[in-house]
Amino acid sequence: MKIGAPKEIARGEARVALTPESAKQLQKLGHESLIETGAGLAAGFNDDTYRDAGVTVAESADALWRDAEVVIKVREPSDEEAERLREGQTLIAFFWPRKTKRYWRSAKPKALP
Repeated sequence: MKIGAPKEIARGEARVALTPESAKQLQKLGHESLIETGAGLAAGFNDDTYRDAGVTVAESADALWRDAEVVIKVREPSDEEAERLREGQTLIAFFWPRKTKRYWRSAKPKALP
């Protein structure tokens, strides 16, 4: 599975959802890791540090969202990011239900078996 972390675009956000160390742990589980170029800079990780950890550095947000099967983020997705999601792709992110009602109000509950 290809797990990718885009650059966080929220103002003032310095965290990144994938560190070189967490990427190594994912690799031990058999997964590939991708990171958008520059995504780790504010957290102290440059692209070469990710490459040294075996992470593929995507040259753009478009490339990351296209290639990742699972997208991981620290913050909730922007409207633009949410529109990038394609069928079968999974997004793992932090959501603030009171702030992001547009996401959870449209969800239809599934019946339990």
